Amino acid sequence: MVKKYENKNTNNSNSITSIVREMKYKDLLWIDIEKPTVSDINMLEKKFNFHELLLEDCMTEHQRSKIDDYEEYFFIVLHMPRYKKDLQIIEAAEIDMFIGPNYLITLHEGELKPLTALASLCYTQEKAKMEYMSEGSALLLYEITKRLFDYCMPMLDKIGILLNKINIDIFKDTSKSMLQNISMTKMQIINFRRVVKPVRPVILVLEKVIIKYLPENMEIYFDDITDKAEKIWDMLENQKEVIESIDSTFTSLTNYKSNNLMAVFTIIQVVILPMTLVGGLFSMNVEGIPMHGYPNAFWIVFGMIMLPTIIIALSMLINKKKLF
Repeated sequence: MVKKYENKNTNNSNSITSIVREMKYKDLLWIDIEKPTVSDINMLEKKFNFHELLLEDCMTEHQRSKIDDYEEYFFIVLHMPRYKKDLQIIEAAEIDMFIGPNYLITLHEGELKPLTALASLCYTQEKAKMEYMSEGSALLLYEITKRLFDYCMPMLDKIGILLNKINIDIFKDTSKSMLQNISMTKMQIINFRRVVKPVRPVILVLEKVIIKYLPENMEIYFDDITDKAEKIWDMLENQKEVIESIDSTFTSLTNYKSNNLMAVFTIIQVVILPMTLVGGLFSMNVEGIPMHGYPNAFWIVFGMIMLPTIIIALSMLINKKKLF
């Protein structure tokens, strides 16, 4: 059954409730602990001979993925990407694992749906236990990691769709919203890469050391996990190149539009300059102004203003077309 423990902090009224699923099939024991508490760690300490520092690590967040070999068991920390819908960002979700020849312990915060779904399935259905737990701890670990890496694909596909849309719309829209879309997509790719990059060497090591827990002729299973990890990394590399190219194109387009706008402002300023200069000279209230009191003085001054203005404006428009 699902066991629940409450560990209340005496400094506040909040309580932490964990979900512990204990599943056994033949000689294999799988204990899945969601939102582990001190009570759960104490239970593991009594039941297994794990190093106390490793158990302490399970209550804190690690900065990187890793695998440690303790002869009788392996301690594995994996950070896998998950999409946080409310903030629309990709962040790391941690899973800590102890694996021995006849047991697998998984500790996590319930953020990785493939893991919680598999644990619930094996807990409620005998058929699922027989399918996933009948070949030992290593193949159960394989099934978990395979599902976690497969879980990455929809997120990558979503980023790919965003990239295609941006690539199509970038020549139609250079507004602030387009800049936000590019920046958001770029940040998702960066975060995805930051999570996946440290996992790759861990999977490579795991493929080599897990052999001692694998049944005969099943070594190829973890080679499949390595291929999945490399495929995801290759897709991220490709998406990184695409978003950098899009970012560069967007910058060039905005600079081009800015230059055009500045050229228009320059033309306006040059057109206004002779009008301002001539108008200012003839508006001075001093003796000796040419054509002062002349009947057609207005039209002569107007012509003196407009003629050079039209010539300069036409000249600049022609040059602008040649330049742009």
